Amino acid sequence: MRESQPVKAFAAVGLSLLVLAGCASDRSPPINSSLPHYLQLGRDPSGKLVTSYKVGNPYQVAGLWYYPAEDFGYREEGIASWYGPNFHGKRTANGEVYDMNALTAAHKTLPIPSVVKVTNLENGRSMKLRINDRGPFVDGRIIDLSRRAAQELDVIRSGIARVRVELVPEDSLTLRNLALDARGQPLNAEMPTVVASPRGPVVAETLIPPVAVMSPPVNIPVPSSQAPTITSTPLAPPPAAMTETASVITTLPASATKSRIFVQAGAFTDINNARMIEAQLSGIGNISLEMADIEGRVFHRVRVGPMIDHAAAQQLLSDMLSRGYDSARVVED
Repeated sequence: MRESQPVKAFAAVGLSLLVLAGCASDRSPPINSSLPHYLQLGRDPSGKLVTSYKVGNPYQVAGLWYYPAEDFGYREEGIASWYGPNFHGKRTANGEVYDMNALTAAHKTLPIPSVVKVTNLENGRSMKLRINDRGPFVDGRIIDLSRRAAQELDVIRSGIARVRVELVPEDSLTLRNLALDARGQPLNAEMPTVVASPRGPVVAETLIPPVAVMSPPVNIPVPSSQAPTITSTPLAPPPAAMTETASVITTLPASATKSRIFVQAGAFTDINNARMIEAQLSGIGNISLEMADIEGRVFHRVRVGPMIDHAAAQQLLSDMLSRGYDSARVVED
Protein backbone atom coordinates (compact mmCIF):
# COMPACT_ATOMS: atom_id res chain seq x y z
CA MET A 1 0.00 0.00 0.00
CA ARG A 2 1.38 3.42 -0.88
CA GLU A 3 1.99 6.08 1.78
CA SER A 4 -0.58 8.92 1.92
CA GLN A 5 0.59 11.99 0.03
CA PRO A 6 -0.87 15.51 0.16
CA VAL A 7 -2.61 16.61 -3.00
CA LYS A 8 -2.85 20.34 -3.71
CA ALA A 9 -6.38 21.70 -3.76
CA PHE A 10 -7.28 23.36 -7.03
CA ALA A 11 -9.98 25.98 -7.54
CA ALA A 12 -12.58 25.35 -10.22
CA VAL A 13 -16.36 25.31 -10.39
CA GLY A 14 -17.78 22.01 -9.16
CA LEU A 15 -14.51 20.67 -7.70
CA SER A 16 -15.36 21.10 -4.03
CA LEU A 17 -16.28 17.44 -3.59
CA LEU A 18 -12.70 16.47 -4.42
CA VAL A 19 -11.10 18.87 -1.95
CA LEU A 20 -11.12 17.89 1.71
CA ALA A 21 -9.42 20.51 3.89
CA GLY A 22 -7.02 21.31 1.04
CA CYS A 23 -5.57 17.82 0.74
CA ALA A 24 -6.42 14.20 0.06
CA SER A 25 -4.62 10.90 0.13
CA ASP A 26 -4.44 8.27 -2.54
CA ARG A 27 -6.28 5.98 -0.15
CA SER A 28 -9.34 8.24 0.14
CA PRO A 29 -12.53 6.79 -1.39
CA PRO A 30 -12.71 7.64 -5.12
CA ILE A 31 -15.73 9.81 -6.03
CA ASN A 32 -18.31 8.45 -3.61
CA SER A 33 -17.92 5.42 -1.39
CA SER A 34 -21.60 4.59 -1.81
CA LEU A 35 -21.08 3.84 -5.51
CA PRO A 36 -20.31 0.22 -6.46
CA HIS A 37 -16.69 -0.74 -7.08
CA TYR A 38 -17.08 -0.76 -10.86
CA LEU A 39 -18.06 2.95 -10.81
CA GLN A 40 -15.01 4.01 -8.78
CA LEU A 41 -12.42 5.87 -10.85
CA GLY A 42 -8.72 5.13 -10.37
CA ARG A 43 -5.88 7.47 -9.44
CA ASP A 44 -2.59 8.38 -11.03
CA PRO A 45 0.79 8.13 -9.20
CA SER A 46 0.24 11.56 -7.60
CA GLY A 47 -3.08 10.45 -6.11
CA LYS A 48 -5.22 12.50 -8.51
CA LEU A 49 -8.40 10.96 -9.93
CA VAL A 50 -8.04 9.89 -13.55
CA THR A 51 -11.04 11.52 -15.20
CA SER A 52 -10.22 10.82 -18.84
CA TYR A 53 -12.47 8.81 -21.15
CA LYS A 54 -10.64 7.04 -23.94
CA VAL A 55 -11.90 5.07 -26.92
CA GLY A 56 -8.69 5.31 -28.88
CA ASN A 57 -7.46 4.95 -32.44
CA PRO A 58 -6.68 1.67 -34.23
CA TYR A 59 -3.33 0.27 -33.08
CA GLN A 60 -1.03 -2.62 -33.89
CA VAL A 61 0.61 -5.13 -31.55
CA ALA A 62 2.78 -8.03 -32.77
CA GLY A 63 1.57 -7.54 -36.32
CA LEU A 64 -2.15 -7.56 -35.43
CA TRP A 65 -4.45 -4.56 -35.71
CA TYR A 66 -7.03 -3.69 -33.04
CA TYR A 67 -9.93 -1.26 -33.48
CA PRO A 68 -11.26 0.35 -30.28
CA ALA A 69 -14.94 1.34 -30.39
CA GLU A 70 -17.99 2.12 -28.28
CA ASP A 71 -19.80 -1.16 -28.82
CA PHE A 72 -22.81 -1.17 -26.48
CA GLY A 73 -23.96 -4.53 -27.79
CA TYR A 74 -20.58 -6.20 -27.17
CA ARG A 75 -20.80 -9.85 -26.06
CA GLU A 76 -18.04 -12.40 -26.59
CA GLU A 77 -16.96 -15.78 -25.28
CA GLY A 78 -13.34 -16.79 -25.02
CA ILE A 79 -10.42 -17.26 -22.66
CA ALA A 80 -9.74 -15.05 -19.64
CA SER A 81 -6.33 -14.79 -17.99
CA TRP A 82 -5.10 -12.62 -15.12
CA TYR A 83 -2.13 -10.38 -14.30
CA GLY A 84 -0.80 -9.37 -10.92
CA PRO A 85 2.52 -8.75 -9.09
CA ASN A 86 4.66 -8.05 -12.17
CA PHE A 87 2.39 -5.14 -13.11
CA HIS A 88 1.26 -3.97 -9.66
CA GLY A 89 1.98 -0.26 -9.19
CA LYS A 90 2.68 0.39 -12.87
CA ARG A 91 0.54 2.63 -15.05
CA THR A 92 -2.42 1.30 -17.00
CA ALA A 93 -3.37 2.44 -20.50
CA ASN A 94 -5.37 5.41 -19.15
CA GLY A 95 -2.61 6.59 -16.80
CA GLU A 96 -3.90 5.31 -13.47
CA VAL A 97 -1.89 3.07 -11.16
CA TYR A 98 -2.65 -0.61 -11.61
CA ASP A 99 -3.83 -2.21 -8.38
CA MET A 100 -3.92 -5.99 -8.56
CA ASN A 101 -6.22 -5.98 -5.49
CA ALA A 102 -8.89 -3.88 -7.21
CA LEU A 103 -11.73 -5.34 -9.28
CA THR A 104 -10.60 -4.28 -12.74
CA ALA A 105 -9.69 -5.82 -16.08
CA ALA A 106 -7.91 -5.16 -19.37
CA HIS A 107 -9.56 -5.37 -22.79
CA LYS A 108 -8.19 -4.79 -26.27
CA THR A 109 -10.93 -2.57 -27.77
CA LEU A 110 -13.62 -1.46 -25.27
CA PRO A 111 -13.59 2.15 -24.04
CA ILE A 112 -11.52 3.04 -20.98
CA PRO A 113 -13.23 3.19 -18.57
CA SER A 114 -16.27 1.00 -19.20
CA VAL A 115 -18.10 -1.72 -17.28
CA VAL A 116 -18.34 -5.38 -18.29
CA LYS A 117 -20.05 -8.39 -16.79
CA VAL A 118 -17.70 -11.39 -16.79
CA THR A 119 -19.13 -14.88 -16.32
CA ASN A 120 -16.91 -17.90 -15.71
CA LEU A 121 -18.58 -20.50 -17.93
CA GLU A 122 -16.86 -23.30 -16.04
CA ASN A 123 -18.49 -22.58 -12.66
CA GLY A 124 -21.23 -20.00 -13.31
CA ARG A 125 -19.65 -17.25 -11.20
CA SER A 126 -20.10 -13.73 -12.57
CA MET A 127 -19.33 -10.15 -11.57
CA LYS A 128 -19.04 -6.63 -12.97
CA LEU A 129 -15.57 -5.19 -13.56
CA ARG A 130 -14.18 -1.84 -14.64
CA ILE A 131 -12.04 -1.81 -17.79
CA ASN A 132 -8.98 0.37 -17.17
CA ASP A 133 -6.22 -1.16 -19.32
CA ARG A 134 -5.42 -2.70 -22.71
CA GLY A 135 -4.71 -6.38 -23.30
CA PRO A 136 -4.31 -9.34 -23.25
CA PHE A 137 -2.28 -9.64 -26.43
CA VAL A 138 -2.23 -13.44 -26.48
CA ASP A 139 -4.05 -15.37 -29.17
CA GLY A 140 -7.48 -16.59 -28.06
CA ARG A 141 -7.65 -14.51 -24.87
CA ILE A 142 -10.33 -11.84 -24.69
CA ILE A 143 -9.84 -10.30 -21.24
CA ASP A 144 -7.13 -9.97 -18.58
CA LEU A 145 -8.43 -9.95 -14.99
CA SER A 146 -6.83 -8.30 -12.00
CA ARG A 147 -5.63 -10.77 -9.40
CA ARG A 148 -8.55 -10.10 -7.10
CA ALA A 149 -11.08 -10.46 -9.94
CA ALA A 150 -9.44 -13.77 -10.82
CA GLN A 151 -9.81 -14.86 -7.20
CA GLU A 152 -13.49 -13.90 -7.09
CA LEU A 153 -14.22 -15.73 -10.36
CA ASP A 154 -12.08 -18.72 -9.32
CA VAL A 155 -9.62 -18.34 -12.17
CA ILE A 156 -6.60 -17.78 -9.94
CA ARG A 157 -5.55 -21.44 -9.60
CA SER A 158 -6.02 -22.55 -13.20
CA GLY A 159 -4.63 -19.27 -14.59
CA ILE A 160 -7.13 -19.22 -17.44
CA ALA A 161 -10.82 -20.03 -17.85
CA ARG A 162 -13.48 -19.87 -20.52
CA VAL A 163 -15.66 -16.81 -19.91
CA ARG A 164 -18.40 -14.70 -21.41
CA VAL A 165 -17.77 -10.94 -21.44
CA GLU A 166 -20.67 -8.51 -21.92
CA LEU A 167 -20.55 -4.71 -21.91
CA VAL A 168 -23.08 -3.24 -19.44
CA PRO A 169 -24.43 -0.17 -21.30
CA GLU A 170 -26.09 1.77 -18.47
CA ASP A 171 -23.15 1.34 -16.09
CA SER A 172 -20.68 2.16 -18.87
CA LEU A 173 -22.55 5.36 -19.76
CA THR A 174 -22.65 6.35 -16.09
CA LEU A 175 -18.93 5.69 -15.77
CA ARG A 176 -18.26 7.71 -18.92
CA ASN A 177 -20.16 10.64 -17.39
CA LEU A 178 -18.20 10.26 -14.16
CA ALA A 179 -14.94 10.32 -16.07
CA LEU A 180 -15.87 13.27 -18.29
CA ASP A 181 -17.24 15.40 -15.48
CA ALA A 182 -14.23 17.07 -13.82
CA ARG A 183 -16.05 17.03 -10.48
CA GLY A 184 -16.22 13.24 -10.48
CA GLN A 185 -20.00 13.39 -10.11
CA PRO A 186 -22.64 11.92 -12.45
CA LEU A 187 -23.93 14.26 -15.12
CA ASN A 188 -27.68 14.82 -15.08
CA ALA A 189 -29.30 13.55 -18.26
CA GLU A 190 -31.40 16.16 -20.01
CA MET A 191 -34.80 14.71 -20.77
CA PRO A 192 -36.66 15.84 -23.92
CA THR A 193 -39.64 18.14 -23.50
CA VAL A 194 -42.81 16.22 -24.24
CA VAL A 195 -45.30 18.26 -26.28
CA ALA A 196 -48.83 16.90 -26.59
CA SER A 197 -49.95 16.17 -30.15
CA PRO A 198 -53.11 17.95 -31.44
CA ARG A 199 -56.22 15.82 -31.03
CA GLY A 200 -58.71 15.31 -33.84
CA PRO A 201 -62.33 14.19 -33.55
CA VAL A 202 -62.84 10.72 -32.09
CA VAL A 203 -64.94 8.36 -34.21
CA ALA A 204 -66.21 5.05 -32.79
CA GLU A 205 -66.86 1.98 -34.94
CA THR A 206 -67.59 -1.70 -34.36
CA LEU A 207 -64.57 -3.95 -34.87
CA ILE A 208 -64.44 -7.58 -36.01
CA PRO A 209 -63.32 -9.84 -33.12
CA PRO A 210 -59.52 -10.20 -33.36
CA VAL A 211 -57.65 -13.38 -34.17
CA ALA A 212 -54.59 -14.35 -32.11
CA VAL A 213 -51.28 -13.83 -33.83
CA MET A 214 -48.89 -16.78 -33.45
CA SER A 215 -45.24 -15.88 -33.78
CA PRO A 216 -42.62 -18.52 -34.73
CA PRO A 217 -39.97 -19.66 -32.22
CA VAL A 218 -37.49 -16.94 -31.38
CA ASN A 219 -34.02 -16.48 -30.00
CA ILE A 220 -34.07 -13.79 -27.30
CA PRO A 221 -30.82 -11.80 -27.26
CA VAL A 222 -28.89 -11.31 -24.05
CA PRO A 223 -29.36 -7.79 -22.62
CA SER A 224 -26.69 -5.52 -21.22
CA SER A 225 -28.53 -3.44 -18.68
CA GLN A 226 -31.11 -3.29 -15.94
CA ALA A 227 -33.48 -0.51 -14.94
CA PRO A 228 -36.54 0.40 -12.81
CA THR A 229 -39.79 -1.31 -13.79
CA ILE A 230 -42.85 0.56 -15.05
CA THR A 231 -45.71 0.01 -17.56
CA SER A 232 -46.30 0.65 -21.31
CA THR A 233 -48.48 0.53 -24.47
CA PRO A 234 -47.88 -1.56 -27.66
CA LEU A 235 -47.02 0.04 -30.97
CA ALA A 236 -47.11 -2.33 -33.96
CA PRO A 237 -47.84 -5.96 -34.90
CA PRO A 238 -44.88 -8.36 -34.67
CA PRO A 239 -42.50 -8.60 -37.63
CA ALA A 240 -42.40 -11.73 -39.72
CA ALA A 241 -38.63 -12.32 -39.54
CA MET A 242 -37.68 -14.53 -36.59
CA THR A 243 -34.77 -16.70 -35.54
CA GLU A 244 -34.80 -20.27 -34.35
CA THR A 245 -35.02 -21.82 -30.83
CA ALA A 246 -36.54 -20.51 -27.55
CA SER A 247 -40.30 -20.15 -27.02
CA VAL A 248 -43.42 -19.53 -29.09
CA ILE A 249 -44.66 -16.02 -28.38
CA THR A 250 -48.40 -15.42 -28.74
CA THR A 251 -49.70 -11.84 -28.81
CA LEU A 252 -53.02 -10.11 -29.41
CA PRO A 253 -53.90 -6.86 -31.23
CA ALA A 254 -53.98 -3.89 -28.89
CA SER A 255 -57.80 -3.74 -28.69
CA ALA A 256 -58.36 -7.45 -27.99
CA THR A 257 -58.99 -7.39 -24.25
CA LYS A 258 -59.96 -4.91 -21.53
CA SER A 259 -57.07 -6.05 -19.34
CA ARG A 260 -53.99 -6.49 -21.49
CA ILE A 261 -50.97 -8.57 -20.50
CA PHE A 262 -47.39 -7.55 -21.33
CA VAL A 263 -43.86 -8.65 -20.55
CA GLN A 264 -41.89 -5.54 -19.66
CA ALA A 265 -38.17 -5.77 -20.44
CA GLY A 266 -37.23 -2.61 -18.55
CA ALA A 267 -37.59 1.14 -18.14
CA PHE A 268 -34.81 3.67 -18.67
CA THR A 269 -34.18 7.35 -18.01
CA ASP A 270 -31.90 7.42 -21.07
CA ILE A 271 -33.87 6.89 -24.29
CA ASN A 272 -30.75 5.58 -26.06
CA ASN A 273 -30.60 2.64 -23.66
CA ALA A 274 -34.31 1.97 -24.21
CA ARG A 275 -33.87 2.01 -27.98
CA MET A 276 -30.96 -0.41 -27.69
CA ILE A 277 -33.10 -2.92 -25.76
CA GLU A 278 -35.95 -2.33 -28.23
CA ALA A 279 -33.57 -3.19 -31.08
CA GLN A 280 -32.33 -6.32 -29.29
CA LEU A 281 -35.93 -7.54 -28.94
CA SER A 282 -37.13 -6.41 -32.35
CA GLY A 283 -37.46 -9.94 -33.71
CA ILE A 284 -39.74 -11.43 -31.06
CA GLY A 285 -43.11 -9.72 -31.56
CA ASN A 286 -45.00 -6.54 -30.61
CA ILE A 287 -42.43 -4.14 -29.11
CA SER A 288 -43.59 -1.01 -27.25
CA LEU A 289 -41.48 2.04 -26.46
CA GLU A 290 -43.29 4.78 -24.57
CA MET A 291 -42.43 7.66 -22.24
CA ALA A 292 -43.93 7.93 -18.76
CA ASP A 293 -43.60 10.78 -16.26
CA ILE A 294 -43.14 9.24 -12.79
CA GLU A 295 -42.89 11.79 -9.98
CA GLY A 296 -41.23 14.32 -12.26
CA ARG A 297 -38.79 11.84 -13.87
CA VAL A 298 -39.19 10.69 -17.47
CA PHE A 299 -38.79 6.96 -18.08
CA HIS A 300 -38.74 5.15 -21.42
CA ARG A 301 -40.30 1.71 -20.99
CA VAL A 302 -39.92 -1.28 -23.30
CA ARG A 303 -42.60 -4.00 -23.47
CA VAL A 304 -43.56 -7.06 -25.50
CA GLY A 305 -47.25 -7.72 -26.09
CA PRO A 306 -50.10 -7.74 -25.48
CA MET A 307 -49.93 -11.47 -24.84
CA ILE A 308 -52.84 -13.79 -25.52
CA ASP A 309 -52.88 -15.14 -21.94
CA HIS A 310 -50.90 -15.42 -18.71
CA ALA A 311 -49.39 -18.76 -19.73
CA ALA A 312 -47.80 -17.23 -22.86
CA ALA A 313 -46.59 -14.24 -20.84
CA GLN A 314 -45.02 -16.47 -18.19
CA GLN A 315 -43.29 -18.56 -20.86
CA LEU A 316 -41.75 -15.45 -22.46
CA LEU A 317 -40.80 -14.05 -19.04
CA SER A 318 -38.97 -17.28 -18.14
CA ASP A 319 -37.03 -17.15 -21.41
CA MET A 320 -36.08 -13.51 -20.89
CA LEU A 321 -34.98 -14.02 -17.29
CA SER A 322 -32.87 -17.03 -18.27
CA ARG A 323 -31.08 -14.87 -20.85
CA GLY A 324 -30.19 -12.09 -18.45
CA TYR A 325 -33.11 -9.63 -18.63
CA ASP A 326 -33.15 -9.51 -14.84
CA SER A 327 -35.66 -6.67 -14.55
CA ALA A 328 -38.25 -8.29 -16.87
CA ARG A 329 -41.72 -8.77 -15.40
CA VAL A 330 -45.34 -9.47 -16.38
CA VAL A 331 -47.60 -6.41 -16.20
CA GLU A 332 -51.28 -5.74 -16.95
CA ASP A 333 -53.27 -2.65 -17.76
